[in-house]
Amino acid sequence: MDLEDKFVGTLVGTAIGDTLGVPFEGKIREQIIRYFDDFDEFIDKNHNIFRTYSDDTQLTIHTAKAIIRAGGIEEEILIDEFIKWLEDPPIGPGLGCLSSIRKLAEGIPWKSAASNSGGNGTAMRISPIGLFYSNNIEQLKKAASINSNITHAHPAAEAGARVVAAAVAFLLDKEPRSGFSIEEFFQALIYVISDKKDRIWEEFIEILNDLQNNLDIDLIDGLKKYAQIGVKPPFYIKSLENKCFVHPYTISTVVCALFIFLKNLDSFKKCIYILPTAGGDTDTCGAIGGSIAGSYFGFKNIPEKLIALVQNSKEIIQLGKELYQVSLR
Repeated sequence: MDLEDKFVGTLVGTAIGDTLGVPFEGKIREQIIRYFDDFDEFIDKNHNIFRTYSDDTQLTIHTAKAIIRAGGIEEEILIDEFIKWLEDPPIGPGLGCLSSIRKLAEGIPWKSAASNSGGNGTAMRISPIGLFYSNNIEQLKKAASINSNITHAHPAAEAGARVVAAAVAFLLDKEPRSGFSIEEFFQALIYVISDKKDRIWEEFIEILNDLQNNLDIDLIDGLKKYAQIGVKPPFYIKSLENKCFVHPYTISTVVCALFIFLKNLDSFKKCIYILPTAGGDTDTCGAIGGSIAGSYFGFKNIPEKLIALVQNSKEIIQLGKELYQVSLR
């Protein structure tokens, strides 16, 4: 098992899914698929619209750098890296992340700076923690919560971050040619959000159980079913009911990304093409699903043309290698 390849694949997978999703953000899937008959050909002919990734990949990079600097998750160093993101500058940032990190830059303590957003801004950046703490799930839970709570005080954001980190960790030592137990996979996800009595966490567990029991449904039916799962008024978008439009609420995005991944376990390329064309918050669905798919398939199974599409791909590859080396200490 080449774990370095898996570390690199996870970070590159995040960046690819994010990059492919940026041009389609805010559109329903029905609108997106009108642009092409073959997405592969569309990418070849339209490189210019896939110019960059978003804040999803930027903050994933800064999370990885924080771990490398500290040899794990240390609050002060993580905050320092998040503040450095403001100098990148941020690309298409979510309000929850941006407002919180601006307050951190002003010296406001994170417990006061964090927004009460249940958005997906922490699940999108969490994959380096899943990689680094894959052999210590208790530390993974703690680190994922710290990473999330610094900017998002909402329990859905924390739970989503833990679940994505757990998915990355679980898949790290699995090989596509031999597969894995779906039951064990869901047990691993549910375990990391089973240690707190919280109504939203309990609802998330129910949704994950429902997802496990509905993996045989059609892709489109599944996206319509889970696109706004868990979303409550006034954030539920009635006009998009029964549409393929992945909501930016953490639970909705994470569940849709998991659903797409689990429906496409035979090919990284197939999976990564559906994730950013699912509709709605396409870049973050792509980033989260890309991190999970990257952990499973590894860098070696990612097509070269998709790697070449990513801005600063060589730096991201090197970052994955460095993160792996630090994990061995």
